[in-house]
Amino acid sequence: MKPRHLRTLLVTGAVVLVSLGSTTPAQALPACPANAICLWRHQDGNGERFVWRGGYVDLPARFVDHVGSFRANRSGAFIDWASGKDCRSVRAGDYAGNYSGRFGSKIDAVGDNC
Repeated sequence: MKPRHLRTLLVTGAVVLVSLGSTTPAQALPACPANAICLWRHQDGNGERFVWRGGYVDLPARFVDHVGSFRANRSGAFIDWASGKDCRSVRAGDYAGNYSGRFGSKIDAVGDNC
């Protein structure tokens, strides 16, 4: 093998090893009851928790547009009423540790479906 190719392989291997070794595991969200969707005010399941178990529910004022993370143990829908109905379906197993920069900054209500 030519020295140039060998150097390229060594550098590539080193980059892969550093990349694999420097990944940090995702923060695990706290538990959420069976057949419920849990919303937290802050990311990674921190802060106050709201538990939704079914039906249409307007979120408490302190959660409106301020959902930092969620865990779904059932299907449901996140709803924003700011400019008509904007809806995001969620399924059992869905979660987000940092949802505030996404639809979590828009949620007004939770329901069974869109």
